Amino acid sequence: MKEKMKLQGMLLAGLASSLWSISGISGEILFKKYNFSSDWLVSIRTLISGILLFMVVIFIEKKSILKPLKNKKDFIGIILFGTAGMYLVQYTYFKTIELSNVSFSTILQFTAPFFIFIYESIKNRKIPAVSTLLLLSMTVLGVVFIATKGKISSLSVSSEALLLGLISAIMIAFYSIYPKRLLKKYGSITVVGWGMIVGSIISNIVHPIWKIQGDVNSKSIIQVAIVVILGTSIAYLIYITSLNYISSSLAGILTAFEPVLAAVLSVVIFGLRFSFVELIGFILVFVSIFILEKRLWYKDLLWILNYNKFVIQMGLSISII
Repeated sequence: MKEKMKLQGMLLAGLASSLWSISGISGEILFKKYNFSSDWLVSIRTLISGILLFMVVIFIEKKSILKPLKNKKDFIGIILFGTAGMYLVQYTYFKTIELSNVSFSTILQFTAPFFIFIYESIKNRKIPAVSTLLLLSMTVLGVVFIATKGKISSLSVSSEALLLGLISAIMIAFYSIYPKRLLKKYGSITVVGWGMIVGSIISNIVHPIWKIQGDVNSKSIIQVAIVVILGTSIAYLIYITSLNYISSSLAGILTAFEPVLAAVLSVVIFGLRFSFVELIGFILVFVSIFILEKRLWYKDLLWILNYNKFVIQMGLSISII
């Protein structure tokens, strides 16, 4: 029974990761085919997702929903989290897609653990081990290969796309580090719900949702719904549900499938072709970040590897990359 519950949790976390990948693909379709702007998409995404998640917060935490606002320090923390951890994460991610492609944006955002390790090293005034430095160097080299396609003197994407993609990774690192105290005090649903509301307010100040930029028709509306409903609200709720069955570290490892799926879907849907140097870059980034994450979540990774035997016996197929 316990193993079946873990399997259920793994499948839910994998599904959430898949929905996030599909959301990025739909975003690129909206930008390239229907001429929507990333500013408007982020505004509608944060607003509707914020309302839906906040409704869940009201239902689950109705007695404590206003508590974060009554403490001045926590209130400021929620505003900072909503600004950097919600709005800027989503804006930089989708803007990078608009300027390049979903595969490039996703793999850059995937480098967030690189910046977490840098932050921890500075905070603790401790030089990382040689092996960790090697992994960090592999990440940098991989990004260089992807961004230049091996031609070091020139970028294969705009410098703005590269900069925003890296900022997106830094904001994900902030999202992972900053709200720990708030999460422990109020719970993830409450903090993320308020954070999304703050993010929606900021995004709609920057670009109000009624200033629509793009070709509005039934097909484009479906893509918007995929980004807003499936790729945000439902994906997050599924991910949160998975944490009832597996640890957050195991769920985090399983979300590593997002850049892989994004790359595969980019090839299938957009006909994107990767050069040999780009593929090497993807492998360097994925392997180095995965190992860095493994050092944080070693026990859970061992459980995944051992669990393959159980899965095979059940006649299921789970691919661990």
